[in-house]
Amino acid sequence: MLAAGSGEGCRLWNVEDRYVKKRIVALALFAVLLGCAHAPVTEKLNLYQGDAKEDIQGLTFDGQEFILPGGEAIPRQDVQSVEWRKRGEAAGPAAAVASEGLTPLTQRLFARGQAMAQQHPGVAGVILVDDGEFELREDGTNAYQYHFAGQVLKEEMKSWAHIALGFQEGRSRAQLLYAHSVSPDGQVETLSPDALEVGSPSESMEFFNPNRKVLSGVIPGVEVGSVVEYAYTFERYNPEDPRLFFPGYYFQGTEPVVFSRVRISVPKDVTFNYVVRHFPPDLPHDPVTESTSRTVSYTWTVEDVPPLDAEPMMPPESDVLPRMEGSVFTSFDEVFAFERQLQAARVMVTPQIEAKVTELTAGASSVDEKLARLYHWVQENTHYISIKGSLGAGWSGHMAQETFENRYGDCTDKAILFASMCKAIGVTSYPIIILTNTAAKAVTEIPTIEGNHAINEVVLDGRSFYLDTTSENYRYPYFRADDHGVVAVNSIRGDMRTIPVPPPQDNSRYSHLEVTLAPNGDVAVATNNRYTGSIEAGIRGFWKRTREDNRKPMMSDYINSISPGALLDDFTLSDLENLGEQVSMTIDYRIPAHAIRARDLMYLRMPTVERDYPEVALEGRRYPLQYMTTEERVLEIDLILPPGFSSKWVPPPLEITSPYLSFRASYEEHDGVIAYRESFQRLAQIVPVEDYPEYRDHLRAIAAFSKQEIFVEKRTRPARAGQEG
Repeated sequence: MLAAGSGEGCRLWNVEDRYVKKRIVALALFAVLLGCAHAPVTEKLNLYQGDAKEDIQGLTFDGQEFILPGGEAIPRQDVQSVEWRKRGEAAGPAAAVASEGLTPLTQRLFARGQAMAQQHPGVAGVILVDDGEFELREDGTNAYQYHFAGQVLKEEMKSWAHIALGFQEGRSRAQLLYAHSVSPDGQVETLSPDALEVGSPSESMEFFNPNRKVLSGVIPGVEVGSVVEYAYTFERYNPEDPRLFFPGYYFQGTEPVVFSRVRISVPKDVTFNYVVRHFPPDLPHDPVTESTSRTVSYTWTVEDVPPLDAEPMMPPESDVLPRMEGSVFTSFDEVFAFERQLQAARVMVTPQIEAKVTELTAGASSVDEKLARLYHWVQENTHYISIKGSLGAGWSGHMAQETFENRYGDCTDKAILFASMCKAIGVTSYPIIILTNTAAKAVTEIPTIEGNHAINEVVLDGRSFYLDTTSENYRYPYFRADDHGVVAVNSIRGDMRTIPVPPPQDNSRYSHLEVTLAPNGDVAVATNNRYTGSIEAGIRGFWKRTREDNRKPMMSDYINSISPGALLDDFTLSDLENLGEQVSMTIDYRIPAHAIRARDLMYLRMPTVERDYPEVALEGRRYPLQYMTTEERVLEIDLILPPGFSSKWVPPPLEITSPYLSFRASYEEHDGVIAYRESFQRLAQIVPVEDYPEYRDHLRAIAAFSKQEIFVEKRTRPARAGQEG
């Protein structure tokens, strides 16, 4: 299936992502065969099990069963295919008759598609044909042709009828070659290429490309059971640079695939670099190569691919699906040079930028304070709006002065502006290209350009660190979690490095609770929280988006979700608009009858201690467990007991240490106070499959520990001397 990197006109806009496959044909299609057969004919039923039924005359089909002369009924799900021919004619391929309107390739694969549908019950569709061909021409232009065929098995796959082909005016064009469907009753419906409409794609306020267009239409007659088939071409006839040719393909998706193939053709004097990832061991990783006097082609073919069996919190599908990526750059030095010429010229300190930097940094006592002010200013005063229309704007943003004047730009624009402002205070900052950790691991095995985001690398006092000006809610020096642990391409300096995953303390939640227990079981809770990193940014962003008059009701709902019956008394927040101030909050609330009392004994759960970890619900995994970043949670609770009460039983301490997490929790009593202290750190982004069982057991042990109750009792007064006990 087509990879998004292959061009703006090649992406299939009607599918959810770039590797979802496409369609097939219903067995009820054979009804049309029976209705259209001109006498005299004989039929043959090929069964999934047992011998075929041959030389049948007078076969009928009622929508559920095939009825043979004499009354024998064969359920449709038991029938692999139907053949019919005039008496005395030699038997031919069943699909040549049964699949009227379909291409020969689709016809040949029809029966295998039916078998795969049975092997994977519950799938929404089965893809028969997933066939793409990329061509780089000698004149530097390039083209892509795609052929799809598949069967709709559930309502959601009726969306496959929607054709939408993107292109860019003045540079590329798209053409629908054919598109048709075969309904369950055998009706063939065709979407004429002349019926397609050209319009501008729906884009949000943040994204705008005046040259971007879409050719769209709907294949008629598609319903559950229909076959859908189409083919289109995309041609980039006016490329801004012929080297921007990045063919990529995925060979698996959310539906079974019978036949998936990609062919890449390049001129003979062009070096084609490629890499394959996640191919099963039994599949050949190297392509079949063919040469002519002027071209070389590379072909990968994968057949009978099962659907992806997704798991919660697995890596991005790009990091588990079989895929290939290609490039015609000769080396990474050439890649860096290409990008450098665009970026370096745009990082420029103009008099207006310099004056603004001087204003913003006046009175700052350190370089870090200056950087923080510049970071926060770009975050808050450069709105995220992406306007594209040229190679420079698309790959490396606009000039720093243009973004400064407009007060808007996308990630590349903001990175270039911030680098320019850093330059004005004598600090080196590079705009860098990354592929976020929610997308995939960037391809570094071959010289290519793969990225979906731009941030900054700052070099100061011999250390390098990273900042991301696209978020409005991160306090210096923190940056977005989806930037953590990814490859950073620094084209100006000419290298690639991996952005370190910050320590857990850089993404933390600290909570201190003073819980006062009354003799009747009521508790009063006074909470103080403070945050760092992505957790802080999330808290800040959430409450900034919430109207002030709605904040207390929302907090009241929240404390009731964790402590049913809780009554909010007070709730305060730090200055959310001040990015330089750490986010903190206080929450005061009461929980009537939280502790259960039985005479002199009370038992209760400490508020906010209980934990659940849904990511370890599975007993085993096929894929690693992946988080965006590390995390720390520190919880301190002081439970003030009523006069005359003391602890009777508290859970014993729990301590767990592994390469993936650290947990320590304990209860102690002193001077009428039960002190609970908990520290949890998630130490890694990824938990490999082989280590998942131990990790699962550790989190389950923590969850079980958190649900334990504590018991307190009223002390019995010692008997006085001379009195009976």
